[in-house]
Amino acid sequence: MEKEILEKYFRNNCTEEELETVLEWFSFQGDNPETKKLMYCIWNELPDSGSSGDADFESLLSRIHHRINLQESTILIDKANNDVVNYNRRQRLFRILRNVAAIMLFPVIGAGLFFLVRYYSDKSDYSSANIVYNEVIASVDAITKVTLPDGSNVWLNHSSSLRYPAIFNKKARNVELKGEGYFEVAHNEKIPFEVSAGDLKIRAVGTIFNVMAYPEEIRIETSLIDGVVEICKEEKGRAGKELVYKMKPNDLTIYNKENHDFITRTISDGRYFSWKDEKLIFTADRMEDAVKKLSRWFNVEIEIKDPEINEFPLTATFVSETLQQVMELLSMIVPINYSISERKEIINGEFSKQKVVICQK
Repeated sequence: MEKEILEKYFRNNCTEEELETVLEWFSFQGDNPETKKLMYCIWNELPDSGSSGDADFESLLSRIHHRINLQESTILIDKANNDVVNYNRRQRLFRILRNVAAIMLFPVIGAGLFFLVRYYSDKSDYSSANIVYNEVIASVDAITKVTLPDGSNVWLNHSSSLRYPAIFNKKARNVELKGEGYFEVAHNEKIPFEVSAGDLKIRAVGTIFNVMAYPEEIRIETSLIDGVVEICKEEKGRAGKELVYKMKPNDLTIYNKENHDFITRTISDGRYFSWKDEKLIFTADRMEDAVKKLSRWFNVEIEIKDPEINEFPLTATFVSETLQQVMELLSMIVPINYSISERKEIINGEFSKQKVVICQK
């Protein structure tokens, strides 16, 4: 790559042809450490790089990464009308997505998080429709915000994922959730918004609601903040037939995966969706349930030694406390002792999770 072309790109005054040259070169060479080193050296030599050169350079890499993704996404969408499934592009796409990743700062969490977007053509039930899908995965220690093609906003809790079409069709706005998501749905009466979460489908038009559907949990919780939501489930043994549960604001509907029962309650506070604002609120919650949330929140393994502890009620609010601080506060609120072990190297540089052991005083 010619130094002069890179300098022109950095100054944002290169031609369309030169821009294509830069993006093409970066697509194939961006994962090479020497490429980043070369770009940084050229960037640092520019007289107007300024004192915040490192931050600006990372921002530059982010812009390049973003341009490539937009460019490739446009190609996929254009090709979708022909033959997306057999279009030979996957190898190049995954190479691009391995390249220098943009580390994005998200205001809601005020800390680093990574935002993984994968463009691919699925070869499952959806492949026949020739639809290009995106998938966003929140890291184990961060909240991620996603803006969908229709303008709807979704916040993903730790270790959650959302899969959605690059473009919604004219009949439905369907997304798939694994984990927990807070949805602010753009209003469109003609095109319903539907969230697939395990056995359930949550339908809305223009609504604010929260869905907790971690695969390892035995229940799926839907809490409605504003608007109208219908929860749908296919009736066992009756193909095409659905049970429909209508919710109203301040309703919490809990679906039990084991016995397939639904329970609806009225909620008077925001503890079921306070995580979006980085708060964990417990109001007379069973310790067993609270520990599951804490385990996901801090990405640690928590073991309760004495079964009696599971039924202890917990009322507390945690905002920005560390794991150590949370456990210390818990030991003051409920009669427990605890120990926290350090992470241990397993193999090839991989480490185990921290482990918290709780026992009764």
